[in-house]
Amino acid sequence: MNKAVCIISAVLFALFTVTTYGQTSGGLTIEEAVSMAVQNNPELQALRYEIDALEAAKLQSGLMPNPEFGVEAENIFGSKDFNGFDNSEITALLSQDILLAGKISKRVKVAESNISLAEWDYETKRIEIITEIRKVFQQALAVQLLIEKNEELIKISDEFIANLQKRVDAGKISPAEVSRAKIILNSLNIDLNRLKSEYEIFKSELLSLIYQPDLTINSLAGELKFTVDIPSYNSLVDRLEDNPKLKRYESEYDKRMAVVNLEESKAVPDLTISAGFKRLNDAKANTFLIGASIPLPIFDRNQGAIQEAQIRVDQKKREYESVKNRLTLQLNVLYKRLTTLKTTAEQLQSESIPQAEEAFKIIKEGNLVGRFAILDVLDAERTLFELQNQYLNVIGEIHSVETEIEGLIAKEIK
Repeated sequence: MNKAVCIISAVLFALFTVTTYGQTSGGLTIEEAVSMAVQNNPELQALRYEIDALEAAKLQSGLMPNPEFGVEAENIFGSKDFNGFDNSEITALLSQDILLAGKISKRVKVAESNISLAEWDYETKRIEIITEIRKVFQQALAVQLLIEKNEELIKISDEFIANLQKRVDAGKISPAEVSRAKIILNSLNIDLNRLKSEYEIFKSELLSLIYQPDLTINSLAGELKFTVDIPSYNSLVDRLEDNPKLKRYESEYDKRMAVVNLEESKAVPDLTISAGFKRLNDAKANTFLIGASIPLPIFDRNQGAIQEAQIRVDQKKREYESVKNRLTLQLNVLYKRLTTLKTTAEQLQSESIPQAEEAFKIIKEGNLVGRFAILDVLDAERTLFELQNQYLNVIGEIHSVETEIEGLIAKEIK
């Protein structure tokens, strides 16, 4: 009995170093997962095509309208002297629309703003993908570490039960002690199977996010560290302006103002100039002609489109305020969650786990002199591991919340 309890004690104290829990290298790293997710994601690829398409649209918006060539024949197929082409007049005319008020440059400005918005949409999606893959990876890593710890506990418990069985065979203790120990061991095995099932689900989700269904993930490489210091809430709110969902509104405002300028320019009518050649068959003579025309802006001065464009500017301002308010609320909820988790982790690290270690030590030593039963030793052992599991779960949640906050501020929390 003394040997078995000493084995448990030695292993437990070796396992419970609660500052850092890591996974050895050799498995899939979070950097590799992020890289594959960004490279393979079809939504990002589609957004990249959208940017390329808008680049082509910008090229088109900077082109002048094509000149127009026309031919006209008069005084043909009529009666008497005009029944043929002898007295006809044939005109060949070349005309060109001249866009005034800088319409072309203003169209290009709108096209450039569309490209900028598409780039912000791409960045928004990229950050969402990175945030999601990091969150799932860290959750999977936490479960992997929990599996390792529980497998170690089960291994220790198996050895402990084997020693108890020897004492039963020697007639030193009741078989009921072994039965009670096996009940605890069965409970541990049930928890382990549940964790393994969760781990497989997380791995499937990872494979789905990185679009590598044929990839085999044997293990995850990384570590979960408990960072005590977190930035102040106000500093995070200030950094919220870097969120691409808010940054894109700078381009949105530029676009809306560019549209206003373009619509205002359309109030200025375009000039059409023409030049041509005219053949007078009856006089056997050639003449040249030139002309110019411009619409009279009496009724349509594009006033409705101008007013709409101006309203759209105010609309985007309200949209910005709505999005910022929503993101601020989301940040506030996450920050409160983070501080609560940090407090819980600190309490587990500084109080609960050390107290459980001390209780296990006392019960183990008391068992040697007959003050505590074997079941008490097993209960103390399981309590210590449950606290350890809880600590790992909390650390995993801390990383998950930190990842979501980093996704909101588009920067790593330092």
